[in-house]
Amino acid sequence: MTAAGAAVTGSTVSEGARALWILTLVLGGAALSLVTLDAVPAWMHGVPRGVRRAASVEEAERRLQAKVLLPAYFPDTLRWPPSTVRFARDDGGSVALSFLGADGVPALFLAQTAGGEGTLPAALLGRLAVIQQQSAPLGAGSVLARVVAEDGTLWNQLEWNAAGRHFLLRGRGSLEDLIRMARSIHGGVR
Repeated sequence: MTAAGAAVTGSTVSEGARALWILTLVLGGAALSLVTLDAVPAWMHGVPRGVRRAASVEEAERRLQAKVLLPAYFPDTLRWPPSTVRFARDDGGSVALSFLGADGVPALFLAQTAGGEGTLPAALLGRLAVIQQQSAPLGAGSVLARVVAEDGTLWNQLEWNAAGRHFLLRGRGSLEDLIRMARSIHGGVR
C-alpha cells in the first residue's frame, strides 16, 4: 500500500464518521423537536399528557367506544351538565366528569374505567393528600376517604368496583348524598 492509498482510506473513514455524526445530530434534533411539539398542547391547555377533553359525555362515549355510567340519583345542589369531561385511552380507557355546585364552585368529581376493574390513571385524578381512610358500605374492597385537594379544600371520596368497572366519586357535599349516588350507578338505560 502506498502513502497516497493510506491517505485516501483514512480520509474516507473520517468522512464516513463525520457523516454518521451529522446524521445522528440531525435525527436527535428532529426527535427532540417532535417530543417538544407533542408536549405543547398539554402545557397550553393545562391537561396532563394522555388526557383529552371532550365537549360532552356523549362525545367521550363516542371516543372511548364505551358507555359512561351515571348515577340515577343526582342532588339538586349540583349543576348539570358536567363542567368538564376528560378521558384517557390508556389501559382500556377511563373518563372523569367534574360538576359545579349551585354556588358555582367545584362540588363533585366522578371517574370510572371504561373497560374492566383496573386502576384509574393518576393524570385524571389530580394530586390529593389522604388524611383518613376506612372501608365503605359499598361492598368488598370499597374505600371511603377524606382527602385534601391542592387548593386546601376537604373532600369525601369513595372508591369501589361494580358493573365490571372501577369507580371513584369525590364530593364536597354530604357523605349520605355521595353514598346514595354511588349506590344508584348500575348501568341502566339513561
